[in-house]
Amino acid sequence: MLKKKLILFVIVCVQFYTANAQSSKYWIFFKDKDTSNYNCSMVLSPKAIENRNTHGISLYQYTDIPLNNAYLHAVESSSGALSICTSKWLNGVSTMLTADQKEIVEHLPFVKEVRLIDRNIVVTSTHVNPDPAYMHIAMLQMGLTNFLKASLDGTGVNIGVIDAGFFLAQSDKYTSHLISEGKVKAQRDFIDPTRKDLITVSVTGADEHGKNVLRMIGGYDDKQKVQFGMAPNASFYLARTEDGDREHRLEEDHWIMALEWMDSMGIRLISTSLGYAIKMDDPKENYTQDQMDGKTAVISKAVQQAFDEKGMFIVVSAGNEGANPAWQIISAPADAKGALSIGATNDTQWDKIDYSSIGPEHLPYLKPNVSCYSPNGTSFSCPAVAGFVACLMQKAPQLSNKELYDIMQKCSHLYPYGNNYLGYGIPQADRALVLIKDVNTDFKTSTMKEVKKSKFSLSKLDKEMKEAIVFNKKNETIVLNQKIIPVKKGKLAIKREGGVARTTVVLSDNSVVEIIWQ
Repeated sequence: MLKKKLILFVIVCVQFYTANAQSSKYWIFFKDKDTSNYNCSMVLSPKAIENRNTHGISLYQYTDIPLNNAYLHAVESSSGALSICTSKWLNGVSTMLTADQKEIVEHLPFVKEVRLIDRNIVVTSTHVNPDPAYMHIAMLQMGLTNFLKASLDGTGVNIGVIDAGFFLAQSDKYTSHLISEGKVKAQRDFIDPTRKDLITVSVTGADEHGKNVLRMIGGYDDKQKVQFGMAPNASFYLARTEDGDREHRLEEDHWIMALEWMDSMGIRLISTSLGYAIKMDDPKENYTQDQMDGKTAVISKAVQQAFDEKGMFIVVSAGNEGANPAWQIISAPADAKGALSIGATNDTQWDKIDYSSIGPEHLPYLKPNVSCYSPNGTSFSCPAVAGFVACLMQKAPQLSNKELYDIMQKCSHLYPYGNNYLGYGIPQADRALVLIKDVNTDFKTSTMKEVKKSKFSLSKLDKEMKEAIVFNKKNETIVLNQKIIPVKKGKLAIKREGGVARTTVVLSDNSVVEIIWQ
């Protein structure tokens, strides 16, 4: 594993917070960097350099340059504040500061900003149903057989997984092949860097969470011929950033460091089932809903930077607060525009499962982006989709992250009539393979109807069709309610409800009718 000199200080969380009980956590952002004698090979691996050359990404980026060590030392010596985590992308360092220390740091000539941080990471699910047949529904929804026919299984693709621990991955029958076959290439604990083993040793009760995430990306049991994930032959780089025993602010910083490490290792595809929102140990540190804007959370900024500048593709759980009336919406970094944010559906009916977080109305872009089935949280719909992306990367490694992002939305079953419940719906492997050849392909599965009356009916439908899904929306994307309505003798009747401007009707053959009420 790569050991970076920029990680200057490691503080044990419990000791640090005890010693700084009267402090608050801040990010200190610097004005500039020392660009003299910089060479990209100092911070980028040969694989990272190869990736950037392949996709036309600049090898010389200001954000890659390490922090100025003199600034770090000056902060410490002048204020007595110790660095917690550093970020070369953000050109800053996080630390705990008292009011007096903050005033000292703010007056340092090289400091651009001192910003108070209120953050928390929440594992989006900790209850795992171990029944592989049950979890396999997501693969069926997305059309796994189409990838199998094309011999796509993630071979040659490196996937970074940022999560809690990966305890018992070596003995789980669905992930043991990843260990025995050497598919785990590196692992790193950003909470306790002295730990070198995230797989056979557990330190918190949440340390199996990452193992179950691995199942949904690359899980496969050769004896039973059960495939959990779409990418059983991918290679994996594992990072632990989640402290399962408590929810505290350091985890955000650890996550950003893990992302930067993976970029330096040349990893293009990241799956993370963590999210910042509410339920903090200290309620005063909770986010407000309007802060889910893709710009406020530092982790969301890092994701956007990775997407815009580094060519990375980051798949993120949308969150599990959809049934919580006090929150409901997605968490950070799922709010970042460049994150592929993943919601969750029910199994036989592809409507939103109750817990799946929705996209906030104030965002100028659609969230979540796509969805698939998971009974136990978006923690497991996220990696299922990450496996799907890995297969596309295997099929067409020349595609940029932005091209893949476009394909992932266009191949989903609701496209182009997405909503803030499911995004563009469930990705379809057969469509994705066609879009790789021609991204402008029209699959002719959706139609639009302008209706002046308060009722609309569809007739001559398949008489075997029993019901349809309806999303009643206040505008193009914001859902007021979703319903399952009956289809009787090949006829479907839709009545406009109060406040509804558009209605999306999804039939059992996955064809979509968009009604625009006049």
